[in-house]
Amino acid sequence: MSRRNIRIATLLISAASAGLLGSCQSGAGTSSTPAGSQHLVLKPCKLAGLDGDARCGTYEVFENRAAKSGRTIKLKIVVLKALNGVAAPDAIFPLAGGPGAPATSMVDLVHGEILGPARQDHDIVFVDQRGTGGSNPLLCDVGDDPRDLAVFFGDILPIDKVQACRDKLQGIADLRLYTTPIAMDDLDEVRLALGYDKIDLLGVSYGTIAAQVYLRQHAEHARSAFLVGVATPNIKQPLLFPRSAQHAMDMLYTDCARDPVCHKTFPDLEKEFEAVLNRFDNGPLTIKFIDPVTGKKTDVKVARSSFVERIRLAMYSTGSQAFVPLIIHRAYIHDYLPFEKAAMILSPGADVSRGVYFTITCSEGVRFISDSDVVNETRGTYVGPERVTRHIKACQEWPKGEIAPDYIEPVKSDVPVLMISGEVDGSSPAWFGESAVKFLSNGRQIKIRYLGHQIEEPCISDIFKSFVASGSSKAVNGACAEGIVRPPFAIELPPWLRLH
Repeated sequence: MSRRNIRIATLLISAASAGLLGSCQSGAGTSSTPAGSQHLVLKPCKLAGLDGDARCGTYEVFENRAAKSGRTIKLKIVVLKALNGVAAPDAIFPLAGGPGAPATSMVDLVHGEILGPARQDHDIVFVDQRGTGGSNPLLCDVGDDPRDLAVFFGDILPIDKVQACRDKLQGIADLRLYTTPIAMDDLDEVRLALGYDKIDLLGVSYGTIAAQVYLRQHAEHARSAFLVGVATPNIKQPLLFPRSAQHAMDMLYTDCARDPVCHKTFPDLEKEFEAVLNRFDNGPLTIKFIDPVTGKKTDVKVARSSFVERIRLAMYSTGSQAFVPLIIHRAYIHDYLPFEKAAMILSPGADVSRGVYFTITCSEGVRFISDSDVVNETRGTYVGPERVTRHIKACQEWPKGEIAPDYIEPVKSDVPVLMISGEVDGSSPAWFGESAVKFLSNGRQIKIRYLGHQIEEPCISDIFKSFVASGSSKAVNGACAEGIVRPPFAIELPPWLRLH
């Protein structure tokens, strides 16, 4: 699998495929502003590699929606009109992952199987959530730059970096006002301004939470919701990470043991991983890495929290999981260069809005985490409690938005909802969808044994196409899911995973 395909497949890192973000250029023509929508400005535009009618522009909202005064945000919008010229009345609104990835990063999916066919008879509308992409982006570096090896591989979420991020962004935003419920009110206002009565939601990763919040607040304007990599408002992010990562790793051990080639090449995989982790018992390890700037070998102190976080990110999709046994084995024999390269490739990077990430996770997740939650949800996991506790400490430095106490209650709706859950998903395994679908009277969950946190599978595209056409989760034939298999485990390093 190529580096590009791995990045597209990993939904959390969907912003990494945002090559079209900067290619939206206004063409000739007048603005397209429906009557009564003085804040909407759209113009014809050209997008790299895409045919048909496209409109790019903005929709202006108040940062403080309740006050209806003060600072405003111009939400970036890309509208891809239906190719056949006769669009269905329901447009498709993709919602990106993160939290913090811009929806316009998903324009790339129109080149693929999931949104390409749907565009034949549906408009597709990408709206960058407030604080992301082109919508007053709240960008900062909290140790995300791999060129700074000491910080990148030091302890995750360093408090000084979080404080500096907060101080920088408070000059351009009231950070309390970038929560999911407020963003979903933005989205519904854009829907109204564009003239769509009902819309189809396509949520991936965090976007599945956003879609459920939209259903809670604006169900009357949702025709359907298709959710991939399902999480729920009660996940208390980052509390979900340790057990989800351990579940995916346990399934990896099982599948490697059953695979003749993987088992022969890595017969002691679990013991080797445990041995590598034990090396951190006395503190950070000093490891020889290759500086990406100078190309020279250099000693870098690697913190345990950073090491397990990079492995955890590699466990998201089956494409990246295919290399995890090899990465672990090479680390076991004290060759950490494959780990270094994979860590750089799979890092969320600077395209993800850290401001939005902290506001949402601190306001909607961390505030609901109890001490007993930390103990119960991290016990027996390789990630351990530190991923959660360091996030909690970071949130002590971050302004919180107002969130209702019942926010983490299940979302109840009779809107048709189809959930796709991968059983080897290292971020949001099937049990999150199982807990949510019980409260959706027209909901259905399709569990796929060898699917990770990813979307670009022909089967998923076929299911999505059928679901959008019928508007019914019950009418979809999901039998193709049985044909999805885990990619072969790698036993040699591909060129993109080598450092010299």
